[in-house]
Amino acid sequence: MSARPTRILFQSHNRQGMGHLMRGLNIAREIIALDPKAEIHFYVKAPPTDGLFSERFRFLVEPDKTGLTHWPDAVRSLLPDAIVFDTLLPKDPAAEPWLPSVRYAYVMRKCVEVKQQEVFEHPLIARMDVIVVPHTAEEFGYDLPQGFASRTHFVGPIVRALDPAVQAILREKYRLQEGDQVIVSTVGGGGDQQTSEIFFSAVTALHGLIQPRLPRLRHLVVQGPKFRGTVVAADGMTVIASEPELGNLLALAHLVIAEGGYNTANEIRLAKRPAVFLPVARKYDDPEERVRALERLGLAFVFPDKMPERIAATILELYNADGLGKMQGRYREDLMVVGNRAAAKHILETLR
Repeated sequence: MSARPTRILFQSHNRQGMGHLMRGLNIAREIIALDPKAEIHFYVKAPPTDGLFSERFRFLVEPDKTGLTHWPDAVRSLLPDAIVFDTLLPKDPAAEPWLPSVRYAYVMRKCVEVKQQEVFEHPLIARMDVIVVPHTAEEFGYDLPQGFASRTHFVGPIVRALDPAVQAILREKYRLQEGDQVIVSTVGGGGDQQTSEIFFSAVTALHGLIQPRLPRLRHLVVQGPKFRGTVVAADGMTVIASEPELGNLLALAHLVIAEGGYNTANEIRLAKRPAVFLPVARKYDDPEERVRALERLGLAFVFPDKMPERIAATILELYNADGLGKMQGRYREDLMVVGNRAAAKHILETLR
């Protein structure tokens, strides 16, 4: 009798944001590329967005909105060979169904200092067989505590690969023509309703200032699958509820306007698009620090104050003085090593 396929279970917290789930999907695609027979399961907090999941992956939705009540049953039922946690470690170590046959992996996103120290001191971190950091060591910035180094791998950003064939489909879908001035504005998943409303309000005001000055402007405003508000389309603006192939859509833009979440910032950099970032403070994350790094490289402008008049003046200057062309030139010198394949390899190596 042949051995069963490798079975890997991802725990992804996706009720509000999309970051955990998207990183898991990007790693899972590479696991399948390395081990085509592998079974990939996702344990999620909310049903997945249409278009994100392929039939190759299976998912279980936690019915309890306040916790992970059914997680132990799922682990014991599936008996995975490996479990992957992203950013959030189990809150109750005593309730976690640790199985001696299972290998454990942790994707350790950079957090603000206080939260990062909590991660380092978490009682279950020692149980992790491998720790994958989706940053370069320089970007991560923290010294690793004793005992981490041998299990920790800095793989660089984990971000979905671009596909020219998909971009051609999107160009047709949104009727983008040669000579159009394409700007894409996105708030990512859009799960934080308050900050998303502020972002879209600023973007709408900004649009009114630049639209009369940019002939053939095509402004695509993507609300995100988690956004529950309404953005009213102005003249020259197309409002899109959600676009599963957001990374490939960004690749069609001349300029991107975004908050600067982990996924979006890395998708913009991979697509080599000039960007204007309107970062917002987060409890455990520092988007402004992330996008300021791109600004220092000459790849973006950052406006945490979200003043439409200032942003509009910058955008019009970029167009009038070939600032976009100069930023594209700087991108030719930018080296971005995507960590999807390396992360998948390190996880699979724990099973050998």
